[in-house]
Amino acid sequence: MIPIEFGELLDVVSGAVVGRTEMGAPEWVCRVVTDSRRVEPGDLFIALPGTRHHGGEFLSDAAKRGAALAIVGPAGGRCPGMLCVRVEDAFRALWELASWNRDRCPATRIAVTGSFAKTTTRQMIHQILSTVGRAYQSPENFNNHVGVPLSLLGLSHEKSQGVFEVAASGRGEIGPLSELVQPSAAVLTGLGRAHLGGFGSFESVVNEKLELLTSVSPGGLVVVPEECRGRLDGSLVESQLVSVGVESPADVVATRVKHRTGELQFEVDGQEFCLSVAGRHFVSAALSAVAVARWCGIDDRVSSEALSGFRTASGRCRVEETPLGTVIDDSYNASPESMLAACRLLSEWRGKGRRVLVLGDMAELGDQAASCHVEVGAAVASSGGIDRLWAAGWWAESTVAAAIEAGMPRKATWSADSVEQLLESLPGLLQEGDTVLVKGARRARMERVVEQFCRVEC
Repeated sequence: MIPIEFGELLDVVSGAVVGRTEMGAPEWVCRVVTDSRRVEPGDLFIALPGTRHHGGEFLSDAAKRGAALAIVGPAGGRCPGMLCVRVEDAFRALWELASWNRDRCPATRIAVTGSFAKTTTRQMIHQILSTVGRAYQSPENFNNHVGVPLSLLGLSHEKSQGVFEVAASGRGEIGPLSELVQPSAAVLTGLGRAHLGGFGSFESVVNEKLELLTSVSPGGLVVVPEECRGRLDGSLVESQLVSVGVESPADVVATRVKHRTGELQFEVDGQEFCLSVAGRHFVSAALSAVAVARWCGIDDRVSSEALSGFRTASGRCRVEETPLGTVIDDSYNASPESMLAACRLLSEWRGKGRRVLVLGDMAELGDQAASCHVEVGAAVASSGGIDRLWAAGWWAESTVAAAIEAGMPRKATWSADSVEQLLESLPGLLQEGDTVLVKGARRARMERVVEQFCRVEC
């Protein structure tokens, strides 16, 4: 963040001081946080209202950790150990500070949205850009109405590019976030059936995601999968539209794609790429990163070298070798499309033991939840390369039943009503040499299964 003088901060957020310490107001503010557990000495703590807790409940904690001051809303309370600034709306104050910081930073802003692979795509773009300059990216997956402004507040004069995630769980969310980021380039990772419970229909998902692409500054860049190009015809008059695809009539095309156990190879216009990632589905993210890099004037050879050192984040097809066997940790989240990609990945995997798919429920699918879980179960059976299906959760029985109906032997399946029951039974189900892919919605916390697998001894 660019340091802001206290007096100017009051003007930006239209705030009034409501409490003082003996030390008085800080001369400058250099960092903003909304989680009291992350407070460092000198920080500004913004007490945001929440569904379960109000940030005002943690003013004392923020003060103990060294916060110099806090911004509070009308119902935010006050703390005798810390200066407080009262505003009409704490959320709006956060966004106003983010806008102030954005307007003072010269960095080119690149935004990434889509129904899947946002974090991976953002990290790949950042990996390439960092080889030629001082690039910045959203911390973790800060991609909502709190995370995006906090990400913008991470920009400083030293950064030449900033890569941001923009997400939504319902209608009307991406438009305001797009206006806040004001990107010069935008990437659509793909369109899928995520958060249908909030959007209501797939078409609503599509319309929401496209909001980001149409917000790109005139003369900017828009990158989309080739199969999504048709949805943008005529709507990006002042932007450069670049499509990516595999063996397709796209602008950036991957050819000679090969996936061996934990290694992905392909070519783009004769340049070879080799990534240490598990699954063909990473090709699209890599191609999007290459497209952005080209727009920034970076040669494909540089992109290839940068991506050769790329490693996926925890929970996103991260491969771990254990004394018992191999675990492919894809536990971070799940949608129908990413579940189908996981089936393809495991069915292609070559190992000495069984290929075991361990699934938790998908979430936020609304009235399509039943059909989506049945679709996944059938895909497991039709893949032809998955030896065992173990499912846990509300929809586990439906998923397993669909697999059996599609031809998977009943003895190759197992289901449980809860992940906890799966954890208790896991040691007796596993065999030495197994390759286990673990996937499920965030709320299922399937990373516990990964941890359990890594603890089981031969």
